[in-house]
Amino acid sequence: MLTSLEIENFKGIAARQRIDFAPLTLLFGANSAGKSTILQALLYLHELIERGSADVDRTELGGSILELGGFVRLVHRHDRQRAIVLRAEFATPGGLERFGRDLTEFPFPDLDDEVESAWLELTIQHRTAAAFHGAMVERAAIGVNGELEPLVWLETPGSLREGDPLYARINLGHPLVADAAANVAESWLSISVPEPEWHRGVDPGFPERGAVVGLDDLIGFTDGRALPLVALSRSRLSALPPPNEPLRVIPLGDDAPEKAATAQQVRTFLEMIVLGTTSQLASFLRDAQYIGPLRTIPPRGFLYERAGRITSWADGLTAWDLLLADRLTLVERTNAWLRRLGAGCQVVVQQLFDGSADAEELSDGHVDKTVRRLLLDTGAGSFVLPSEVGAGISQLIPVVVAAIEGRGGLTLVEQPEVHVHPAVQVGLGDLVMEAARREGQRRMILVETHSEHLLLRVMRRMRETHEGTVPEGVRPVSPADVSVVLVEKDGARSITRMMPLNERGELVKAWPGGFFEEGLREVL
Repeated sequence: MLTSLEIENFKGIAARQRIDFAPLTLLFGANSAGKSTILQALLYLHELIERGSADVDRTELGGSILELGGFVRLVHRHDRQRAIVLRAEFATPGGLERFGRDLTEFPFPDLDDEVESAWLELTIQHRTAAAFHGAMVERAAIGVNGELEPLVWLETPGSLREGDPLYARINLGHPLVADAAANVAESWLSISVPEPEWHRGVDPGFPERGAVVGLDDLIGFTDGRALPLVALSRSRLSALPPPNEPLRVIPLGDDAPEKAATAQQVRTFLEMIVLGTTSQLASFLRDAQYIGPLRTIPPRGFLYERAGRITSWADGLTAWDLLLADRLTLVERTNAWLRRLGAGCQVVVQQLFDGSADAEELSDGHVDKTVRRLLLDTGAGSFVLPSEVGAGISQLIPVVVAAIEGRGGLTLVEQPEVHVHPAVQVGLGDLVMEAARREGQRRMILVETHSEHLLLRVMRRMRETHEGTVPEGVRPVSPADVSVVLVEKDGARSITRMMPLNERGELVKAWPGGFFEEGLREVL
């Protein structure tokens, strides 16, 4: 589960802003305040981890619906001298060892059990060198278990030449490893890159060889801890290695057997801390559903099942494909929610048969002799196409299907309430709460919305939970289940405010400008 995200110099956000997530997180704010920036930062983070590309336009999750425009369009005020910083905190319930390493002689045998959470901070900067000109992940820092100081941080070389290594520094004074660090400090330092040589490589202005520079001056720690700096082979132009590729440590000096064994220890440690943690974040983001602000009304020809058709959640068409392909209960559960929401229609999947098919082919559902098509039943005595009813249905159904489809991970939804009646918007509050609270799943729903009605339903369910009056069949909701974030403009920049709710579903602090005061002002 992703627990928080910090954003700096990304689109409208300048100074670092922190967003704390819950199973259900609601983003509110005026138009162009920067709500979508938070969703786009998560899509960008996914690209940085998976593919290492910092100058990305279209993302895998955003498809053709979302164009980021590359680094220059993403960095605050389009200023290439600024660095984008993204920091994600997340749980690490999975194992850290991913490559079948022998841990018999590993000096940190309990590492896998002791790491319960991690954070990853990426610094993205425009770089100019003889061999490269463009944006890249320049630095990556990784910490664990809520400790502020990093356990490992990585940095790209200054020259960026082909074959130049990636550098990783290990903080052996970190509370996680400090007790056992004395057993490995000397050997790990023996394969380390000398500090002055490394700094000269990344900073041409570093003092000339022979200048007296203390380790404390280089790093910032003053307690004499060991901070070995090792070189890694690099497969991409990023400070963060690919999450699914094993690492190779380049030991300094001779190839003595003891140094080879030390390099293997360091490699295993870095694979567990760097790749073992970030691969879990990558997996959480990889499985995400991103539903854009305007879902496509399915064209007439689309409403027939076609094997192998590639669709996207971003435009909503994946939802219609899943309904067409459903042989279990998805259509039934979708219709149950459409009734509960008062949507005024039901999904109908018809199976059409080729007139030349024989009985055996029909009974087996032979794919060449049958075809399925999707229609809507509005209760008027005939079935209609989605394009023949109000636009609200085509906007609503992808949100319903995404919520009930059953997958864990992350669901990002922009404007679920678009084109739907206020009474339906109220019911959407129940839909997203139930999706976020489904038992046995690590699920997080992030909703960008303007809907007062949706939030009022969430607040009501909290109050009912506190009073013990939750209706039958509705899951109880506590303050820990919901995070409300207000995004505002402060001059030319965007800022975020956490707006916590108490057990009675009341705002703990006043909503700036009043809580949805527009309606009240109209009647006074």
